[in-house]
This record gives sequence, structure tokens and C-alpha cells, in this order.
Amino acid sequence: MSVELAGIHPTRIELVRLRRRKALAEGIVDILKKDLDALTGALFELAQGIPPMRGQIREALREGYELFVEAEMIVGSRKIEEISLGAKPIEFDVQIGVRSGLLGIQLPTFEFVEAKGGNGEPRYSLLDTPAKLDESALKIREALTRVVMLAEVEASLKAILEVMSVKRRQINRLQYKVLPQLDTAIRYIELILEETERQDAIRVRVLQRKRKERA
Repeated sequence: MSVELAGIHPTRIELVRLRRRKALAEGIVDILKKDLDALTGALFELAQGIPPMRGQIREALREGYELFVEAEMIVGSRKIEEISLGAKPIEFDVQIGVRSGLLGIQLPTFEFVEAKGGNGEPRYSLLDTPAKLDESALKIREALTRVVMLAEVEASLKAILEVMSVKRRQINRLQYKVLPQLDTAIRYIELILEETERQDAIRVRVLQRKRKERA
């Protein structure tokens, strides 16, 4: 007899209790599987948006570089160098927060914002600089914004994967440990009760036969 079965009382009350535990465990497995399916759908939906976002980043960087080259062709590389030396540094920040996602999962949020001190003033004089340089700067800012958006999506993917991993472990534990143990215990009690019923039936027949012999 295993250690698990040694502590089980083979009574009908215990049998009912174990059957209820099994039904509860099976219900929990069904709920966890539905949650896992929902999370898998959300995961694929997020993952499908990553390639387009990366393409948008590459496109914004490409356009920004091309505009920068055009500006350099208009005023010359020396002038662009002078402008860059006198330009204010780009100041930005990434605000991190959380939001409630599917099944109440806490997902991270990233937002590209102007850092304190970045009041929107031009970084350089607009009078003696070509418009292409301004357009290039805007494209670079667009690329930075999209990089932050991509980071948010990838962080959300990681958070969902961690929750999915926990739910898979819970399902495996219930399916391959808890439920088999309950099945073994239930079958053990059923066998004991069946054997007890057979012995009782034999005793009843013996008593009835003895009564008839005495009669």
C-alpha cells in the first residue's frame, strides 16, 4: 500500500469527498485551459503587430536619413556641422506605467515624452537652416516614438508568456499529479467497499442458512 493510500479512510463519506475534489479539480483544469486559449490568442495578436512596427521604424529612419542628406546637399556638410555643434541636445524620457489587460493581467505601458526642460523650443535657429533638416528631425523623433511603442509590445508579450507558463504548470500539476492521485484513492475506496459488501452478503447468506437449518 502506498503512503498516499495509507492515510485514507475507506468510507462512503470519504469517497463522496474525494469525488467532489476530483470534480472541482477537473473544473479548474477546464477554466485554466480556457484562460490559456484566450492568452494564446492575445499573444498571437500582439506578435503579429511586431513586424509592421519594425518596418515603420526602419522606414522612418530611412526617410530621416534621406532628408538629412538632402539638407546637407543644400547647405553643405560644414554648415550642418556648425548647426549640430550649436544645437541643444535632445531631451526626452520614457514614462512607465501599468494597465489591466486580458484576465486582469498587469501589462506595462511605455510613453515617449519630452523630458523636464524640453519645452518644445527649437533646438537650433530656424532662419538659416533648411526645412529638410527639420523634417529629418521629425522623422527621427517619430522613429524614437515607435521604438518605445515596440518596447511596450515586447514587454507585454513577456508578461503574457510568464502568466501562460504559470497556468501550464498548474494544468500539468492537476492533470498528471492531483487527478491521478484522486483516481487511485477513489478506486482504492471503491474496491474496499465492494469487498466489504461481498463479505456482508456472504455473512447474511450464512446466517439465513443457519436460521433455516435451526427451523
